[in-house]
Amino acid sequence: MDKRNNLPHADVIRIAVFQKNSFIDYPGKIACVIFLGGCNVRCYYCHNFDILSMSSNVQDFSEIISEIKEQKDFLDGVVISGGEPTMHPNLRDIINQLKKLGLPIKLDTNGTNPTLLKELVEVGDINYVAMDVKCAFENMDDIIGTDHFAAPIFESIKYLIDQDKIDYMFRTTLAPALDADDIEAIAEMIKGAKTYQMQQFIPNENSEASRFAGITPFTHEQVKEFAKFFEGKVDEVLIRGF
Repeated sequence: MDKRNNLPHADVIRIAVFQKNSFIDYPGKIACVIFLGGCNVRCYYCHNFDILSMSSNVQDFSEIISEIKEQKDFLDGVVISGGEPTMHPNLRDIINQLKKLGLPIKLDTNGTNPTLLKELVEVGDINYVAMDVKCAFENMDDIIGTDHFAAPIFESIKYLIDQDKIDYMFRTTLAPALDADDIEAIAEMIKGAKTYQMQQFIPNENSEASRFAGITPFTHEQVKEFAKFFEGKVDEVLIRGF
């Protein structure tokens, strides 16, 4: 701490939230989860809406690394999530420190930074990617608050499908504003992918989502019908939270 202005040192890497263990965030693994604050989209259904600002990064990462080292024998991997992790100025440093522990690293991303995504995969910095495909491109403004990211998102989709270095999945939260046309469009967008996951929308305290409180947008039967859009297009379709 800098005693002159009572502010943290600028060279201290900070994260938003640390979750010691999770059984669902890294497929087939027990993992800890590091949440990095800051995001370049504003999805009304986001459950991490309290860490969308870079100012939410308040925890000293060196302390988190120490915790991970202590429980390393009980972990199979580490998940870096957000927010949008590729916005964090110290993402590379965070990954480099985690790699020294010898644990596989999974990155959650919205795909808006294909250049960095490619770099991380090509140099072997990450072992798994979960990329959110939130809606059809023509509806992005309604779902994520902007329509500026269609091109980079499509570039990320195509890259992940074409590469063979790491495992990956695409996933969609089935928010109330989506419909069957959106899901069918997503099936075309990710044609040739390995894994696609549809997950249930859960209302939260975010004011932007308050109008959907108490609403379950789709039933399990409806989602099974959605899964038919992906037949012959995707190797595996997963349904979570229904």
